[in-house]
Amino acid sequence: MSLEIASKRIKPLDPQLVNRIAAGEIIQRPFNALKELIENCLDAGSTSINIQIKEGGLKLIQISDNGCGINKEDLKIVCERFTTSKLKEFEDLKSINTFGFRGEALASISHVSRLTIITKTQDSPCAFKAMYSDGKLAKDGIKPCAAASRGTQIIVEDLFYNSSIRRNALKGGSDEFAKIYEVVSRYAIHNYHVGFYLKRIGESSMDLKTPGCSIRSVENENYLQDVIGILYGADMKKELERISVEYDDRLKFEMLAYMTNSRYTQLKQLTFVLFINERLVDCQPIKKSLQNLFQMYLPKSTNPFIYMNLKIDPKNLDVNIHPTKHEVRFLYQDEIISRIEKSFEEKLLDSSTSRSYYVKNLTLDTFIGESQKSQKKSDSQDSEGAKAPIYPYQLTRVDSKERKLDSFLHQTSLNDSIKVINRTKASSQDKCKSMLRGQDFERSFNFKSLNELRENVEKNSSKNLKQVMGDLNFVGCIERELALIQYQTGLYILNTRLLSEELFYQICLFNFGNFGYFNLSEPLDLFDLAIMALNDPRTEWTEEDGPKEKLAKRCAKFLYSKSALLDDYFSIKVTKRVDSEGENKYYLEALPMLIEDYEPDLVDLPLFVIRLATEVEWPNEKECFDSISKEIGYFYAIKNLKYEQDTHNFEENSSQNNDKMNESWMIEHVLYKAFVNMLLPSEENEQQTIFKLVDLSKLYRVFERC
Repeated sequence: MSLEIASKRIKPLDPQLVNRIAAGEIIQRPFNALKELIENCLDAGSTSINIQIKEGGLKLIQISDNGCGINKEDLKIVCERFTTSKLKEFEDLKSINTFGFRGEALASISHVSRLTIITKTQDSPCAFKAMYSDGKLAKDGIKPCAAASRGTQIIVEDLFYNSSIRRNALKGGSDEFAKIYEVVSRYAIHNYHVGFYLKRIGESSMDLKTPGCSIRSVENENYLQDVIGILYGADMKKELERISVEYDDRLKFEMLAYMTNSRYTQLKQLTFVLFINERLVDCQPIKKSLQNLFQMYLPKSTNPFIYMNLKIDPKNLDVNIHPTKHEVRFLYQDEIISRIEKSFEEKLLDSSTSRSYYVKNLTLDTFIGESQKSQKKSDSQDSEGAKAPIYPYQLTRVDSKERKLDSFLHQTSLNDSIKVINRTKASSQDKCKSMLRGQDFERSFNFKSLNELRENVEKNSSKNLKQVMGDLNFVGCIERELALIQYQTGLYILNTRLLSEELFYQICLFNFGNFGYFNLSEPLDLFDLAIMALNDPRTEWTEEDGPKEKLAKRCAKFLYSKSALLDDYFSIKVTKRVDSEGENKYYLEALPMLIEDYEPDLVDLPLFVIRLATEVEWPNEKECFDSISKEIGYFYAIKNLKYEQDTHNFEENSSQNNDKMNESWMIEHVLYKAFVNMLLPSEENEQQTIFKLVDLSKLYRVFERC
């Protein structure tokens, strides 16, 4: 045995085996390969990075950028080990500022996959395509190909095809994609000036999409918060706190960070995104220190989100201690960590002095999806012959003798009740319905801009909210802006103001140029209305804007110059009269009648007039129609009003109660009928429009115990 051991000689390994061993250390999973490719894109100055994945990256990783591209001459050696444009001698490591520097990424990837590079530089007349295997250029060589713009596309196919043990040891495609999503999201947060696009091949929608901006700067940090909101939700974005440490001359470091404050308690695991000198790394001492700190301020089993951008003098930083450059070491580590911990603790103390609570607004997908699933389940059981029982708490309970919310809130006389009942029998509902459907337009307009605005409304409508609106049961008005409705077994609060604002905006677009007139009892002087608006704090008038009288005259004259357009398309009638002194006076005589039985509150008429003159984009046709419609929608929308009550005058109080009853009737039988018949609710405002208060099945369980 000893003779056999003694006879073994030391031999150099085959270069191909060496390269594959090295590649296995650097490219351990698909996300490692993608991380290296993303860093190459960023080093190339890209502002847009598009990533496509198939089977968790094992079958395909395709990444495209708009960076500087690779020169044709460099394509010959780009996949050979230790070929780099970022490092020339050992001393350069002391001031390295790029992601890659050893020149091993592409070489390692080419040893464990089939690699293709398509690239074009700014000066190149065309793009060039090259394929690689085991770090060498394929026999086909470098071929010219068509490409419209500058940049590089790298295609990695069949990752670990020559390493069955590694491939079989990996988890499924969904697990690998989850790691890929995590890596891309972290780079998207730090590089918020770059637009990132991540998509799984075969899926209809993007998995991740960030907007990007012109430059990464303090002024544009709102984009960073937006990216965090896109990735982790709007609730987290609300609770972000900014922390910064100015440059320390002695320790030679500075820091910028965002963290969730002590009010945010939805994370069960710590999310720590750390970049040191632009490199995504892990630093256990920093992570452990902050984790211990947050344990003192957060409830048990909850953790924070932390993004940290740490800049340290390159001379004090050692980046060459791990094959994947995942870990770094730096001088003055304990002191720097102490400074960081102190800054975080100060911010936590500030945020803990006041605490606010947010109610989580569950999306309609949650409730409608659950009901559809249960319906499908019951249908499948019926088809199999096993009919599922329907329990009492699952029934949608609607009584023909139902009492509205108003009957509990207002004490009304019998005569008042009879008036309201008779009014519900009026035929105005049917007239409103046919008008809203737009079946008998007197005039039709084929403006391209108008068609685009209509298409945009239809495209951005919420199917779920439309489904709720089409089958709701009106319970009553909580106040003018809020109403209570029942849909299936759910009790919801609807924002009537937002819905009515959308409704009147859409009527302006879909019933364009075909409105009736709502004539004012007497014409109103536009000058007086403009003066009233300028005295309103909401207009934010300052002395720098000029004298109010001069602005009011200019506003009135300007609106008269647009009177033909306003009258023809929007039924807003503006006229001119000459007074006894020979001075021109401009009057508002009529407003559009958008829905029968609905009259707008004229309290905000002065503001409507001044905004028509100042907020409408008159030169551009599309923006003009859009902004006028929005202003009309805002003016006509139902809003809360402050009623003056005189407790000593019974008749006055009785009159006010009647007005409120008439308003409740109008909201239920005019506005909500219109919502059902025409409105295409916006998907963008879904969370602000509807809130699920309670499920009636849960209330049933409470009352059945009584």
